Amino acid sequence: MAVTEPWLSDDVPAPHELALTRPRYRLDPLARDIPAEGRALQRIGPLVPVELPDQVVAWAVTRRDVADTLLTHPDLRKNPRHWKAYRDGLVPETWPLLQIITTPTMLIMDGADHTRLRRPIQQAFTPRRVEALRPRIEEIVRDLLDDLAASTPETVVDLRTAFAFPVPVTVICELYGVDDPAMRRQLAADTAALLSSTTPPDDRMAAQGSIFGTMVRLVTAKRTQPGDDLTTALIAEFDEDRLAEDELIGTLFLMLIAGHETTQNLLSNAIKDLAENHDRLAEVLDHSGGTDPWRGVVEEALRLDAPAATTMFLYAVRDVTVAGVTIREGEPVLIYTAALGRDDEVFDDPDAFRPGRPDAHQHRAFGHGPHHCLGAPLARLEAQIALPALHRRFVITPAEPLAEVERLESLSSNAPARLPVRLAPREADRP
Repeated sequence: MAVTEPWLSDDVPAPHELALTRPRYRLDPLARDIPAEGRALQRIGPLVPVELPDQVVAWAVTRRDVADTLLTHPDLRKNPRHWKAYRDGLVPETWPLLQIITTPTMLIMDGADHTRLRRPIQQAFTPRRVEALRPRIEEIVRDLLDDLAASTPETVVDLRTAFAFPVPVTVICELYGVDDPAMRRQLAADTAALLSSTTPPDDRMAAQGSIFGTMVRLVTAKRTQPGDDLTTALIAEFDEDRLAEDELIGTLFLMLIAGHETTQNLLSNAIKDLAENHDRLAEVLDHSGGTDPWRGVVEEALRLDAPAATTMFLYAVRDVTVAGVTIREGEPVLIYTAALGRDDEVFDDPDAFRPGRPDAHQHRAFGHGPHHCLGAPLARLEAQIALPALHRRFVITPAEPLAEVERLESLSSNAPARLPVRLAPREADRP
């Protein structure tokens, strides 16, 4: 699954010769081989001028130390008003990810505005509140596994659809207080359409509009009938701080995208990694005493295949020179998160899946700095519950080579589009 015609130039210039006006690599919008693309970019350098769809250009960061510097740099911002090409009208309105990176959420806020929007979520997403979800997540997982147990060993099951998807979408919808199954399915479908690189522009705009419409109806309902849910808690926090209604809706929108898509990809990648590494799975299943080995599985899966391959964008508010490369004022910076997890200057044998790797947690799958993902503890908790429960219950045999299964066609989401497997109960679970 090689990337098609990625190179815009065969030569690899010195860092000081790189410029955004001369992109050296064309990112594959279909994401057919993200690890290979990351390695190719790293061969060019830690900062690479790349071309995205519609001839949008950006600096791609491929090394973790450079990413850490830029993610905490005082002269880099998240607000697209600092993006010169966007200000000048050079970014098409139909550009695939434009809606997400321009919607007014804390994702694109800086300084006091970012803190103002982040604080209510911190109050609603404390470690204690996240840990309190454990019994319900265990119950959700157990019910899904009971459903899977009804399939015969000859039946091909897509674990992405039947397991990796319903775990986080059920959790986030219950957190929100969304009880209607049809509404849950619609939110999931709209999110998938919004993140896909192949969704037609009109359909993408309709998907985002549908999500916002659902969030508006949800907030209206919770104002009338408050409940013991995250939406009600956020309404109270936003009202207390006198924050705008559209900022509340935007926050719910952002948390929906991050709350189920990222975890779905994490579970999908980890299941694939374990299915392709039987010896590693056996070691984890045979582990006794000491630390929980499944924590290591989760961190290694996050490192090896970040659920979001890229993070877009940071913008320079003045010229910034890092690693010998100068990012000019107004230029965008893309963090190639998937490459950071396979940085051979940080991780030994970075392409190998090794649960228990002591430095696996040093990945940047959940970001770094002020915009580190607030939902990371919940994603980790869901994975640490779901993965051991699945693998202790079933022997999982791929129905076709998982390495050859098509990937999600997205510049951001990073996971196989399917997980076709056959399931057989482990001996302990046989009747």
